[in-house]
Amino acid sequence: MDWIRLGNSGADLTGVGGRLQDVGPEQLAQHCRRDDAWLAIRGNVYNVTPYMNFHPGGVEELERGIGTDATKLFSQVHAWVNYDSILKKCLVGRYRPRSGEGSSPTSPEVGLGVFLATKEEKEKHNVGRNTPTQPPPRKLRYDWYEQEERGSIVLYCQTQEPSVKVTLGEDNKDLLLLVCEKGEIQSLHILLENDIVWPPRLIQIPNSSKVELQLKKSKPGHWKTFGHLLQENNVPSTCLHYSKMKVNNIFSVNYNTKILALSYLDQTFSTTPVGHHVRVRNVFDGEEIERCYTPICKSMVEPQSEEDQTLIYLMVKKYETGLLSSWLASRSIDDILEVSSPEGSFQTSCLINRKELYLFAAGTGFTPMVGVINFARKIVIGKCTKISLTFFNRTEKDILWKDELERLVQKDSRFTVSHVLSEADETWTGLRGRVDGELLRSQLPSRNPQDEPKAFVFVCGPTAFTQLTGGLLTVMGYTNKDYHCFQG
Repeated sequence: MDWIRLGNSGADLTGVGGRLQDVGPEQLAQHCRRDDAWLAIRGNVYNVTPYMNFHPGGVEELERGIGTDATKLFSQVHAWVNYDSILKKCLVGRYRPRSGEGSSPTSPEVGLGVFLATKEEKEKHNVGRNTPTQPPPRKLRYDWYEQEERGSIVLYCQTQEPSVKVTLGEDNKDLLLLVCEKGEIQSLHILLENDIVWPPRLIQIPNSSKVELQLKKSKPGHWKTFGHLLQENNVPSTCLHYSKMKVNNIFSVNYNTKILALSYLDQTFSTTPVGHHVRVRNVFDGEEIERCYTPICKSMVEPQSEEDQTLIYLMVKKYETGLLSSWLASRSIDDILEVSSPEGSFQTSCLINRKELYLFAAGTGFTPMVGVINFARKIVIGKCTKISLTFFNRTEKDILWKDELERLVQKDSRFTVSHVLSEADETWTGLRGRVDGELLRSQLPSRNPQDEPKAFVFVCGPTAFTQLTGGLLTVMGYTNKDYHCFQG
């Protein structure tokens, strides 16, 4: 109904002012991006750009046909769908392939001859051609599948790394899902037909914006329905939301750094998108102080368990002059903290077609790199052939997760790590010094503006380190589309 309302709004969904035109293969092939998507079906060309987020099968499925004659693909997947009614307001014109190629423009299957010749329809297009497209708020789309012992809710999101929060009521049937992305929170509140076992398992489907929530049934068997939909909302996400969390476990990293494993007080868990962070706050002498921390995983080598998924792991370094960090580092098991919902601006879409990743981190600037490395190894946009980490610290004992990084080098041949120490002792045989142009050139490939970029660079550390490294990258010919600086 939202799509029908948009089609009747008078907005120009054709992208060409509503003037019907003949389109050849070369012109059609030029419109092959998500933000500029045309396809041909049975002799007609449609601009499906505004239809992307409405497609029941998801954006990725629709992308399979853009820029081409998708008649064969359409017939294989859902030939029964009344496409000419659904997409008539997106009609660009007739597809004119070369002789003997693709769909015949005189084929009886076209089905839109009346529409092409209708003066009334053309006038409607011309009236609305200057009206900006204002799609209605997008609702969270989902599907339900089940087996004897498990059921799955598949969420169709807009990005590959949404923030998802899952809460299960005490009756183990009241399920609330919150998906935050692109400045909006979309909710799905379901009373399941039968109770399930906590925790469910959330799976990010590789190279897709689909997320699967697997629910383990308390009693095996077939459900008549997956349950009753209580509510679904779409509201702007304008502020952070703080939750009380308790310290579930504590792990030592080195002499001044710990990992705190935090859990919600009820049956809740949430995910943090790559490159995003949370805030921890506390009141000292009447003054509220908060600091940002990037959640990490329990291990970069071992697979994540269902229990690990319900915890948020924060790597906390104690600074003698840091009021909040000192307080955090002194927490004990079962202590209560206030932790915010995730925030951040990084989008993994910048990694499309980038085959080599170069990471430069200093001190606790290493923590955002954990998520980047995990993403590149497991959920890769394109094929990632190299992940190189250059890690700057003062002394060898300051290196965070040194053993874990060495284990990852042994497990994944694509991953390498180089340690650089500014105050190394005489036993150190690795790199010494601080970041400079010579060191960057030794770790990075040269950037030729005329070549298609294949490398992407991440930088995180103290402000001076980040600013200097970003400036040196610019001097080396890297543009702001070739690197991302996380704010330390």
